[in-house]
Amino acid sequence: MSPAAYDLPLRGIFLYVSQVVCFLVISILVKSLAPYFSVIELLLVRFSFTLLVLLAIIGPKREAGFFKTRYPIDHMIRTSCGMAAIGLSFVALSEAFIANVTAVTLSAPIIAVVLAFFVLHEQIRLSRMIAVIIGFIGILMIIKPGFGSSSPAIYAALGAAILYSFVIVWLRKLNRTEHPLRISFYYNLAGTIVFLGWALFIGFADAWTETPMLLGLILLLGVTGAAQQILLSYSFRYADASLLAPFDYFALPFALIVGLIFWGEIPDLISLIGVGTIAACGIGLVAKEFQLLRKRPAH
Repeated sequence: MSPAAYDLPLRGIFLYVSQVVCFLVISILVKSLAPYFSVIELLLVRFSFTLLVLLAIIGPKREAGFFKTRYPIDHMIRTSCGMAAIGLSFVALSEAFIANVTAVTLSAPIIAVVLAFFVLHEQIRLSRMIAVIIGFIGILMIIKPGFGSSSPAIYAALGAAILYSFVIVWLRKLNRTEHPLRISFYYNLAGTIVFLGWALFIGFADAWTETPMLLGLILLLGVTGAAQQILLSYSFRYADASLLAPFDYFALPFALIVGLIFWGEIPDLISLIGVGTIAACGIGLVAKEFQLLRKRPAH
């Protein structure tokens, strides 16, 4: 293996960690802007900026045939689930503790284990089943259904996690045959059209004209959303998903710190245990899968 090829996983890790940082910045911006703009407007900014960047990247390099696909139904499922998931996560961020929302949302890979069994017919090993059960317990600790003092908005985060699990599974299907930029293009094109129409129907917030200082944060949201999408797409070109997945959970301690510093959010003890349970469970699951992958004989 050449030195250049050997360094590619490190490049993938760097890109992936960078998109995790973008995810945290987006979370902070959504929570800060939610009192002034509707969630629909924030989603429109995120999708439209990303679409423009994707068109700039795709345009000079690809012919019209690049946009053709033989799997329109799979694109529709990935796109609709992704749009609904990010919408619910924005709703959750606007109302609930950022650390709790981050933890519940990051449980998506754990939920995807069960979904992949039915859709992709992947085997559910004992380690995977244990991870699903423990991860679900961690979710219950944060949500506290029927008791406790959790914000009702945390249920939106749970909905986002379930829908993100569909996104994960369908991305596995599509990445076997489709270029990552094509997948991202259809996703962000649909999001731009849907949320532009929705925003025109409900009207735009007065903050667009009455609070011009917020427009800088709106611009930052769009740029960061586009950067995250591109970094995420290209990170998988240089490193396996099994190597990159644990770095998602780096977001949890930073989300706790950000929530405390900016909004004085201190999750209760049970929620903190739930956050730690989801993080440990997710990292353990990925570590086990990576270990099994390395033991698999080369063909």
